[in-house]
Amino acid sequence: WAQGPRDRLVGQLGLYSAATASTMRSLIVRSFRNPSTRLAHRQPSLAVRSLSGRRTLPVVPERLEEVGRHTAQPIEQAKVLHPAFYTDPDYAQVERERIFGQHWFAVAHEQQLANVGDVKVIEVGKTSIILTRDKKRRINAFYNTCRHRGARICSASSTGCKQLVCPYHWWAYRLDGTLKSTPPAAVPKERKEELSLIPVPGVETFAGMIFLNQQPKHPPLRDTLGDLPEKLSRYDFEMMRVHDQKRYEIAGDWKLIAENFVDFYHIDAVHPELSRFSRVDDHLPYQGHGQYVGFVTSPLTDCGGPGDRHHFNAFPRLRSIECNSALFFHIFPNVSVTIYPHSVYTLMTMPTKAHGKTEETLTLLMAPDARKTETSADEYQEKCDALMHFVTNINDEDVEAIENLQLGLGNLDGQGMHGEFLPKYDWPVHRFQNMVLSGLHGAPLQQEFMPKLGNHFEQKVLKD
Repeated sequence: WAQGPRDRLVGQLGLYSAATASTMRSLIVRSFRNPSTRLAHRQPSLAVRSLSGRRTLPVVPERLEEVGRHTAQPIEQAKVLHPAFYTDPDYAQVERERIFGQHWFAVAHEQQLANVGDVKVIEVGKTSIILTRDKKRRINAFYNTCRHRGARICSASSTGCKQLVCPYHWWAYRLDGTLKSTPPAAVPKERKEELSLIPVPGVETFAGMIFLNQQPKHPPLRDTLGDLPEKLSRYDFEMMRVHDQKRYEIAGDWKLIAENFVDFYHIDAVHPELSRFSRVDDHLPYQGHGQYVGFVTSPLTDCGGPGDRHHFNAFPRLRSIECNSALFFHIFPNVSVTIYPHSVYTLMTMPTKAHGKTEETLTLLMAPDARKTETSADEYQEKCDALMHFVTNINDEDVEAIENLQLGLGNLDGQGMHGEFLPKYDWPVHRFQNMVLSGLHGAPLQQEFMPKLGNHFEQKVLKD
């Protein structure tokens, strides 16, 4: 662009001028419970907004606000979250904006952006985000929207990228989000500096995973995780190798996937092979403060399966009890982590645009030195493949159960009924559902509703 009248015209048309960009970073949201305002960074396409870019978070339907109070109680008096939380299409959009718009959420493994030029596209409901690894090896996250006319820039993940090019008018951006060129026009340097891609405010990593936060004023990720980083300090997540992935399109609400993961009560009914070495009553709480649900199976029982401990070396720094235990953590809102002594598999879920539909990625990662010296490369590959088959078979069984539950909840909603908790087994589900209720208000879990749990396993870890 030449300076002068055309620049003024661009500003008058509101084509993402510097002032507009500043406004977009200063969107005002109103708390569901508190009429006071606070700042929140939102993607332009998330909802209908005024020309100034101002918007308010959608209000939780009054009916759901009322029935949610039956769950926000001590588990002995509480009811399971009402079916409408999983079946109401109006609420689903509200939830996506309030939960994924206000909290840290997982989007990928660092190994998926291992090399300079790696690009990954993330879809969370109606929000599209680009992840990049730039030439300084930094991980970046941007909204997938060109600063010229708002076109979608990337439609798929890729590797070896030199730049991001909008397909509409070929505006090109560097991997750090800065505007590179606007062919055939020439744009002054100072204008280019104003037209970088809009960044997601929070980008941090934990346990080898990338987390995002869309609030400009957000707490550090580790502050929300409480004591979980200490529990995982001897597992070398950053050095693990991704062995394989499997993607699922599940006809079930994302919350049901999280609840199914923390529900060990269903193992005998749904997972006959798993129950041979992971018995229901061998699951013990491994729960502290923080936005997560945690428990453990200890001791593990070798049963001739691909996960038996003699197939692989364990993480080298584990304590003896950890070498004979499987850990299970769901990090709110959307990633479940199963940790064996020699491997980890994660379930990362993203709500789609359609309510009651979820995209899930299962990733199997091996400990850095899991291969034993006497095991050949081909034998190691076969052992890892067998383990992947084992965990995907478990997950396939879970998907069937989840989709059946989604159908049942649609029927139960019509009856206006709540489910019931069994405190001995359902405390993890109760904890997660209360994180959802608190999360709708942008708040952490209200600990006063949570039961006092035993710390038998944790005491053994500390004494080991």
